[in-house]
Amino acid sequence: MTITLLIDNDVVVKLAQLDAYSDGLAGLGAKPSEVGSLGVMLRYMGLVDAQKRLRITKGQQEADRLALALQTITDVKLRDEEAAAAAATLKSILESDGDIDVQEGELLLLTVAAMRGGMEVATGDKRALRSLPRLEAIWSGASVLRKRIVCFEQIFKCICKISGLARVTAAIRLSPQADKTITYIHSETHAKGAGMFVQAINYVVDEQIEKLAPGWLKPL
Repeated sequence: MTITLLIDNDVVVKLAQLDAYSDGLAGLGAKPSEVGSLGVMLRYMGLVDAQKRLRITKGQQEADRLALALQTITDVKLRDEEAAAAAATLKSILESDGDIDVQEGELLLLTVAAMRGGMEVATGDKRALRSLPRLEAIWSGASVLRKRIVCFEQIFKCICKISGLARVTAAIRLSPQADKTITYIHSETHAKGAGMFVQAINYVVDEQIEKLAPGWLKPL
């Protein structure tokens, strides 16, 4: 089994809340069997704990959708050399001037993707994305991840392009609180059609990520 996409907690939970996990993967061209995450992240999301799933979602239906998504994600076992590399980078981050906002879990995903090659990373953490240029300055290995990072907004752009704006509308109506940015963009643009929705997402991605971390996101 080949893992081509590593996915973080935020993306999995939000897509499950919106009943858009399968559509999101399809938009990225990934099969469920090609998606992986770290065991610690899967446990945090409640892979084997129904109460945890309820705590991080809004009600039983969302928790049940999260359970279904989690069952399809491969537990990627962290190798000793990856753990050591991530620990060294984290130490450098903590010793820096504090402007690198990358959490340990996110750093582990990035480290695995960089060291194994052939993997992309989907994340909902804009602060971590904006920190990538500064992270690269203390961890040169991060450079191989350029154009291999996908943000949450890009996933919904892909859903819109492949499945249409009606699919986006259905997802947001199901769980409008899941992601405030996507809900706001949709509320401001849906009356003008899919093209305007996509254009607005492009604007947000450019302003909030690309201007501060140019060249890291995968062109989608």
